[in-house]
Amino acid sequence: MRLGAAVAAALATSSWLPGLGAGTAFASERRVDRVLVISLPAVTWADLRAVQPPNLDRLLDASAIADLSTRAVRKRTDAGDGYMTVGAGARAIAPAEGAGLGFGVEDPYGADPAGLVYQRRTGRRPGDGLVDLSVEPAVDANNKLLYDAKVGALGNALAHAGVERAVVANADRGDLVPDDQRLQRQAVSSLMGSDGRVPAGRVGPDLLVADPAAPFGHRLDIEAVFSAFRRVWEPRTRRPKRSVVLVEASDLARADAYRTFAAPTQRDELVRNALRDTDALVGRLLAHVDPRHDAVVVIGPSHPAGDVHLAVAGLRAPGLRPGLLRSGTTRRSGFVQIVDVGPTVLDLLGVHRPDSMEGRPFEVGRSGGTAAERRDALVDADRAARFRDAHVAQVVTVFVILSVLLAAAVVGLVGLGWRGTRAVLEWAALWLLGFVLATFLAGLLPFFRTGVAVYWLFLVVVGLAFAALCELAGRTGPLVPLLVALAAVVLFHVGDVLTGARLELNTVFGYTPTVGIRVAGIGNMAYSQLAAAAVVVAGLLAYRIGGRRGGVTSVGMLAVVLVVVGAPFFGQNFGGALAAAPAFAAVALLLFGHRITPRLGVALVGLLVASGLVIGFVDLARPAGSRTHVGRFFEKVGNDGWHGFALVIRRKLGENLDVLNQSLWFLMIPAILAFIAYLMYRSPPRLRAMERQVPSLRPALIGFLVVSVLGLALKDSGIAVPGMMLGVLGAALVYLTVRLT
Repeated sequence: MRLGAAVAAALATSSWLPGLGAGTAFASERRVDRVLVISLPAVTWADLRAVQPPNLDRLLDASAIADLSTRAVRKRTDAGDGYMTVGAGARAIAPAEGAGLGFGVEDPYGADPAGLVYQRRTGRRPGDGLVDLSVEPAVDANNKLLYDAKVGALGNALAHAGVERAVVANADRGDLVPDDQRLQRQAVSSLMGSDGRVPAGRVGPDLLVADPAAPFGHRLDIEAVFSAFRRVWEPRTRRPKRSVVLVEASDLARADAYRTFAAPTQRDELVRNALRDTDALVGRLLAHVDPRHDAVVVIGPSHPAGDVHLAVAGLRAPGLRPGLLRSGTTRRSGFVQIVDVGPTVLDLLGVHRPDSMEGRPFEVGRSGGTAAERRDALVDADRAARFRDAHVAQVVTVFVILSVLLAAAVVGLVGLGWRGTRAVLEWAALWLLGFVLATFLAGLLPFFRTGVAVYWLFLVVVGLAFAALCELAGRTGPLVPLLVALAAVVLFHVGDVLTGARLELNTVFGYTPTVGIRVAGIGNMAYSQLAAAAVVVAGLLAYRIGGRRGGVTSVGMLAVVLVVVGAPFFGQNFGGALAAAPAFAAVALLLFGHRITPRLGVALVGLLVASGLVIGFVDLARPAGSRTHVGRFFEKVGNDGWHGFALVIRRKLGENLDVLNQSLWFLMIPAILAFIAYLMYRSPPRLRAMERQVPSLRPALIGFLVVSVLGLALKDSGIAVPGMMLGVLGAALVYLTVRLT
């Protein structure tokens, strides 16, 4: 009964949250005078639902909201990386040492005023306001990365447009932590320019008041914070000057940092108390915000320290309707990324976005449901993402081990003359393909509520049901069950992509917003399954239908798959399309009796390049807010030339090499390759028997070789791509070996 209710609730919300939600591309119908950024460090939507702070609730009920992926360079994002990324509008990191050294120019740092220390370190005059003494190490640290992040890009753009800036924050800790961790004023880096300066604000200890019951023995003095805010927010003239003010609810950061010192029950109480105090502060701030002319942006610059969560994001602006946020970066309603915050602030004020910013402004996607339903859906999305992340390694392990054992069983049982095991092995091969699809279907159900045992039961049962249905189709031909199984993989992924890739989100072979790399289109693992299944289906279809009609049908199917994978408005998988185009073309040529000569090989390489150019220019022709990473890549090359091209390629190669540490796929690849080698060199009669009965199998295998090698080279998931492809091919070869020999 409880499971049924949970399933019904999940299906009701999934009808509008996980979709791409191509709603109104809109940040504000008119530009605003001022932007207040309220920073809620380490806060999730579940925290807000548990406390129900009245002022924040009223603000967010009138806002468009989303889950915020804090992923910057590292998967775990602390306040330093989060604020540095906000200020750069691109993935950035804080320096390893000295982060959080924000000061008023008159505040003491050691024996000298911080302004004097700043001048001594940088050679620049400090002026008024705030300085970040770690700005030069921050610039050096980010220059060594491959993200081309420009520290202080947001501050520079605002300064160039004459927009005033101020930060009010102090998350300092106490004696329980080492000296180099006590100063926590990273918020300065969100609005500082590349010179490390913010013209106004306060971050000193005068914002704090002693409180023995508070984490580290002190908390924000609401009156002091409010006074500092009013000095930089209140207009000096009849018409207010354009300005951006960031106010950090620093007590939340302290409560999160104090978790390691507090009892489990006390941890939650500390967060609740900090949220109540924060809500009182927010109420005071909002009383001085004019909804007709001012915008309020709510962000969570970092997730809780204990686990990677999705943070909160909200936007209230003149003319903005409540709903779910999205961005050109995520292209999915209900999700935005931390790189989008800076571009959003600039868009609200009508300031040009620097080319170095990879983020895109918040937009309103879908507005489905009530405010409470939207928040509940965002809480569930966070829980589903964390459930997926917690179990992805287990599912991959089971898939790899079972694939290896299945191939080994065939090799071992061949020498024993099968002895009645053929049917078992056939079922096992079909079940493995059904298991893969079941992991995506699991995205329809709230297993984060029901638990891992029910999840695994679902995967096993759906896999068995899939195998049974495929076997039922086997009465019309010996290879029909395999053809049905692989065609189901192709149709499943094509259909999912065409309907918004709903089953990719928060599934183990899909993607998750906590990782933050992709939350739209077809992911690399799903692409690998689709591409591998498509080339084998092409061979089986050509055999089953026969003649020229069979070849035309197979080529038509491959063409559809290629368009779905690569189109910017469908699969959005640029590297996948580049890998698939020459592979599918090779299959088509071989099916129609052509040989792959050196001249044709050069033509296939040209096809690869041409496919990339077509996809890139089609995406580039779309509105800037709708472009995928492909259009943004072409845009970057257009702006930065060879440097932009080389930077992206080097980063992709680095990400590819990083995946080499995933040793499980190293187990899959040699095992399946050894199985193929066995068929070729140790049991050639069986391979010849398969080729004799299914002549179109050879073109399919050659196409598989091309797409898997190019997938390894062009996809940033590295060895996992050919590993997954070999898992699909291995199941198919097991079935063919058992059935045809």
